[in-house]
Amino acid sequence: MTSSPIKEDFLHYLWRIKKVPAALETTDGRAVEILEFGVYNLDSGPDFFNAKIKLEDTVWVGNIEMHVFTSDWKKHGHQHDKAYDNVILHVVYEDDQSDSVKIANEAIPTLALKAKIPKIYLDNYLTLVQSINDIPCKNMISSVPSDKINLWKYTLSIERLHNKSITVTEILKTTNYDWEETLYIMLARYFGAKVNIEPFEMLARSLPLSIINKNKDKRETLDALIFGQAGMLMANYEDDYFLSLKKEFHYQQKKYNIKPIDAVAWKFSKLRPMNFPTVRLAQFAGLLYRVTFLFSQIKETDDINEIKKMLYSQASPYWEDHYRFGTLSTASIAKQTSSDFIDILLINAVSPVLYTYGLINDEQKYIEKAIQILENTTGETNTITKLWKSLGVTTKTAFDTQALIHLKHNYCHEHKCLSCKIGHEIMGR
Repeated sequence: MTSSPIKEDFLHYLWRIKKVPAALETTDGRAVEILEFGVYNLDSGPDFFNAKIKLEDTVWVGNIEMHVFTSDWKKHGHQHDKAYDNVILHVVYEDDQSDSVKIANEAIPTLALKAKIPKIYLDNYLTLVQSINDIPCKNMISSVPSDKINLWKYTLSIERLHNKSITVTEILKTTNYDWEETLYIMLARYFGAKVNIEPFEMLARSLPLSIINKNKDKRETLDALIFGQAGMLMANYEDDYFLSLKKEFHYQQKKYNIKPIDAVAWKFSKLRPMNFPTVRLAQFAGLLYRVTFLFSQIKETDDINEIKKMLYSQASPYWEDHYRFGTLSTASIAKQTSSDFIDILLINAVSPVLYTYGLINDEQKYIEKAIQILENTTGETNTITKLWKSLGVTTKTAFDTQALIHLKHNYCHEHKCLSCKIGHEIMGR
């Protein structure tokens, strides 16, 4: 089986930036001149539309298809696909067959680029795609000017917000376009952090905000609803707080006909006690107790410090000397949401919901507000941001760190170096 380290995206890249000679020769010896390289197609069908070539003395207008090998044409079944009937040139890295590519028994000229690619582009491409580093350009990024990286970071941050807006929109549809309910579910997700996102979302979806709002003036009832619906009141602890919540939830469960989620869904393993789902659930109940119509308030507030105050919450006094039901902790600690945790909620829930609201309602001020929240929020410190810092790529705000997290997950991890502006800068150096 024929194989090559070269991928089609490399050919697409060279063609898009016109780094191939305009005057060439087809595999059967005919002179071909590229008059117009065509429009890059990201959907199904030929790779470039509306190209123009001069084949010997005849000018042809049509589409261009690209493959690593000539034989890939048949492997991909293009000979049977009418979408390729208007292909005027087959561009390949290497010609690996003697017979011509045909459509309806008409031969299509093939252009092989293997000996035509500038060496610097080929060497840099192979260095990037064959890299085993977490960041493929780790040993080359120092050559890229910081202003070019900063411009790229802006695009990446907007891309990340847009990707998050897809999740927000999916949730919004399930709430019948209720923005308060949508923010409630999004906040729940990120109270769960990475480990408990799913059970927190299940909890919020199974406990409608309307039920929360009907009981907002009763803190113990809210605690009972949250812990009961989380499935955490099914045990048989003997302390008064637990028994009181259990009794209250039993009443509320019958009243609203709600069914708790399975407590098995919650994960405690490898978490610091302050991140135990019990503590986060208690804080979530505290937030719901403090604030009503949270999305409306955030939408109308321009002061980010005021928004942070809205997101502050305090667990009930029971949790000052507990991390789990029925077990006293050795130290008494007030378990309120920290400023770092509030920043997580701003970055992952508040900003994406505002951004989506602006997109759907075509109101630019909310898109700008979502961006401003990120620009005025302290950036995350994690393994990814530390990795970029070690390479000399610094950050100041969450707008920067979100960009670099997006870059690592969606470009570096996938080796999409040719779609990355940093990779583009490196390719021609």
